[in-house]
Amino acid sequence: MALKRIHKNILLSALAGIAAALSFPKANLFFLIWIAFIPLLAVIMRSSFKTSFLCGLLAGFIFNVIGLYWLIPMLQFNTGSYAQAFAAACALWIYLGLYWAGWSFFVSIAKKYFASPWVISVFAACFWVLFEYMRTYFLTGFPWMLIGYSQYKFTEMIQLAEFGGVYAVSFLIIICNMFFYFWITNNKGNKYLFAALAVIAASLLFGAYRFDKFKFFGDETFTAAVVQPNVDQYKKWDQNYKDDILFDLEKYAFEVSEMKPDLIVWPETTLPDFLPRDKQTYKTAKRITQTAEGFSIMGAPYADGTGRYFNAVFSFRPDGQGYTGIHLKNHLVPFGEYVPFQEILSNFFGVLNQLGNFTQGKDARIFTDNKIYAGATLCSENFFPDISRRFCLNGAKVLTNHTNDAWFFDTAAPHQHFIMNVFRAVENRKAMIVSANSGVSGIIEASGRIIISTGVMKEAIINGEFLQNDYLSFYTKNGNLFVKICAVLLLFMLITILII
Repeated sequence: MALKRIHKNILLSALAGIAAALSFPKANLFFLIWIAFIPLLAVIMRSSFKTSFLCGLLAGFIFNVIGLYWLIPMLQFNTGSYAQAFAAACALWIYLGLYWAGWSFFVSIAKKYFASPWVISVFAACFWVLFEYMRTYFLTGFPWMLIGYSQYKFTEMIQLAEFGGVYAVSFLIIICNMFFYFWITNNKGNKYLFAALAVIAASLLFGAYRFDKFKFFGDETFTAAVVQPNVDQYKKWDQNYKDDILFDLEKYAFEVSEMKPDLIVWPETTLPDFLPRDKQTYKTAKRITQTAEGFSIMGAPYADGTGRYFNAVFSFRPDGQGYTGIHLKNHLVPFGEYVPFQEILSNFFGVLNQLGNFTQGKDARIFTDNKIYAGATLCSENFFPDISRRFCLNGAKVLTNHTNDAWFFDTAAPHQHFIMNVFRAVENRKAMIVSANSGVSGIIEASGRIIISTGVMKEAIINGEFLQNDYLSFYTKNGNLFVKICAVLLLFMLITILII
């Protein structure tokens, strides 16, 4: 009997992890996340603290293995070793699984000390939010696949991000899972079903209203061209291909000029050498942006002349005079752009890119040609809502994201990265224009609706309209106030447990 129960617990935990993972790209079965946690809750609610922890760890591990499978080919490409890639990926999958384990453990505690399913449900949702926030920032952060991101296509549902960020959407998902569970397992549980349906209906009605308000929202319409060069990762920093890359960029500039865009958005590290140090590359950059004729924002590595190197994005006016603004990347990817705890770990690991260690930037400069006011995030900066907020508070009327996702090949990763931009658009109520070297690139309006997007691993130039606005949303002004409220509720409930 005991063995049968163990097998059942394993099966239910695995089912929860699988269902949750399938809610994300590329499967995009986003509706599954609303019931995905029910099998795991069936284990937690009848198990010990230890069993709940272990089953949560299993569910979280499976969720991350399926969702982040692309770590293996990406790491193998950079290390040349499947063994190292598998070991590193497993370590990260287990680490991320620990958040599920911790949540399961605390829900098990709540089950023991709180008699009310309503209180348990709020406790579970608040704890999930707190753990997602921790995962966003702890140890430099790894906020891939926060469960709220699975709803990027469910445009009406994600409008709450304007007030609570992606964490508010995650809160709704967990609390509805809790209500559905109590409905299924309670003989008089229809009230929990009605509560879940009421939460969903209210969110959709409110979301429909906000979506309609911010559809085509802005003061003035501009046109944008987005360039997706699709430079192979193994060619990108090989000097043997430098001339070919620069030639292709000039070709794209001629194509863009025929579109007559107001803004041209190019990807991260578009240029294959350091600006302004490399004279050939800088001269070509000025010629490219002059040919394209619009206001250009273009990524390139930057050497400041003091021995420091940065991942940067530059603004160029179409006058051929050189760059007019620069943003230095604020958040660097560990082992991708620098080695953390360098004195210790540099003896064992190097950076995955061929440019060496980058220095962290601190600015949130706005790029402008006196008509367009853009805040440009570089690659993983769009993981972190506070960076986009800072740009908006500094006067950005449109946001851009410049990335190189060729590291990930044709996997789910470029899609998972792109959908974070949908939430940054809704949170700040700004149009978001995304240029990725190999895709996904696109234009997203302030409502979160994706106007146009590309595929991956292909050359593309797309164009479309966007609107600017100087509206400051609740989230822009107040940040993660919702997370703080959840933390206060949790503290109150934990004190209650201690008193009892």
